[in-house]
Amino acid sequence: MPKIRGAQLVAAGILLSRVAGIVREIAISVALGNAAAADAFRVAMRVPNFLQNLLGEGSLSASFVPVYAGLVEKGKTREADGLASAVVSLLAIATSVIVLLLVLLAGPIVRLFTNFEGDKYDLTVDLTRITSVGIGFLVIAAWCLGILNSHRSFFLSYASPVIWNIAQVSMLVVATLSAWTEFDTALALAVAMVIGSALQLGVQVPKVLRLVRGLRPNLHKTDALTDVLTRFLPAVGARGVVQISSLMDTVLAASFLLDGGVSSFTFALTIYLLPISLFGFSIAVSELTEMSRKSDSLDIVTERVTHALRRVAIPAGFVSMAYVVAGRPIIDALYGWPSRLLLHLGVLDELKFDDGDVTTVAIVVGAFGLGLPAAISARIVQNTLYALGEVKGPARIAVARLLVGIAFGVLFMFQLDLLSVDGREIVGAENLPSLSAYTADRVQDGQSHLGAAGLALGAAAAAWAEFVLLRVLLARRLGKRIVTGWFAQIFFASVASGVTMYLVGKVSIVSPLDVVVVLTSGAIIYGGVLWTVGIRPVGKVGKRP
Repeated sequence: MPKIRGAQLVAAGILLSRVAGIVREIAISVALGNAAAADAFRVAMRVPNFLQNLLGEGSLSASFVPVYAGLVEKGKTREADGLASAVVSLLAIATSVIVLLLVLLAGPIVRLFTNFEGDKYDLTVDLTRITSVGIGFLVIAAWCLGILNSHRSFFLSYASPVIWNIAQVSMLVVATLSAWTEFDTALALAVAMVIGSALQLGVQVPKVLRLVRGLRPNLHKTDALTDVLTRFLPAVGARGVVQISSLMDTVLAASFLLDGGVSSFTFALTIYLLPISLFGFSIAVSELTEMSRKSDSLDIVTERVTHALRRVAIPAGFVSMAYVVAGRPIIDALYGWPSRLLLHLGVLDELKFDDGDVTTVAIVVGAFGLGLPAAISARIVQNTLYALGEVKGPARIAVARLLVGIAFGVLFMFQLDLLSVDGREIVGAENLPSLSAYTADRVQDGQSHLGAAGLALGAAAAAWAEFVLLRVLLARRLGKRIVTGWFAQIFFASVASGVTMYLVGKVSIVSPLDVVVVLTSGAIIYGGVLWTVGIRPVGKVGKRP
């Protein structure tokens, strides 16, 4: 039986967790809709997640994993166990302090990051205090992931978020069947998030304890720990800028957009992140471990990164075009039909995610889709630089990404927030462009608005800026240019598939199964064009496709 590669295990785990995440988002759309309570929950999740991501997986991948994996590869078990113990001890102390501060300062934090008032503000504060408790569990779970990845045990750590999502979905089912209010549902969902975080950590601990037999609290300073800390601070800086960029999108939406802006952005973000995690992140994670072991051979690293970029570009081209062209049938199948079905069955008294919400989220997904190929490819290049010990360069590039994202996001969000959605129609296009959009007060009118699409366009522009700069930096580090001559062929195939999906989609969409028809037709054309121009599925490193 052929051996399953690391990227495939990561992809399998991520696929399960992301599918569970989409089910969770569907449940949220049914229970909370796209209004005030949903906005409050999104903000309450964003602030803790910012800190969890800052200290967790991304920073550990850049600092802890290369050093720990190197010790494991050299058979230095005692040093590896000591390093693992010291790192988890430091993380436990840091996260405990952070959780305490978030619980105590939730009110001022929410006031700083949003313009919420009244019940919406009070709910957000309560939710933030609850969700903050889950940070500690998630950060230590990220440390477990680093341990497991270093031992080439990829599946469990990436599949473990499934239980995190199941806990929340279960609570949302209870809330929906019990007809709880939206505010009570949001509070119960936050509690379920904390329970799920503890369970996500718990399922990984037994295997980690078998791998790190000498695990015990310690803060002993060693050369390995010094190396990790030297890498960690720039990595936190890089991750911090990336997370600030993500946080700023939420802050801008919560501070300036009308009700539903934060929620629309987050609904679309979940769909956007699926292929990034499934294709880009899965390959990047497995390659980080392997390239960390072979970082002294630039020829091998060059071969692996070129191979990896081609592997992610093939699915990225199709998915990006599908989001841009077929976003509405995709979102309708995921979020629209479940709500309408439950309303028809009498489970719901009212439709909380209506046709206008479907159109709004689909447009935001399409805006995100423009930057998808760059976002996926950037993860490969960034992790390659981490494997080579280069962390300061990605940190500086992350700052550039932040500035580009904010600049373009602000430029577009205020303009597009003048547009509202009535069913499938966009209303207000005659008002564009308008300089007063940046100064006028916005009045809540109960309609879905498209300001979140402006933030998504900013994110797309930032993704391309980051990818280009990272690629230049990597070429300098390797001393050679990374060949991507197949990019034009993939782009041509993407356009052909997009035209096909658009024409097929012109036929009225009457059921979720029609999405399958649209996407399948596009996939057939996409694959056919790639095959015709000589692009074949990529095999193992070192083999020609």
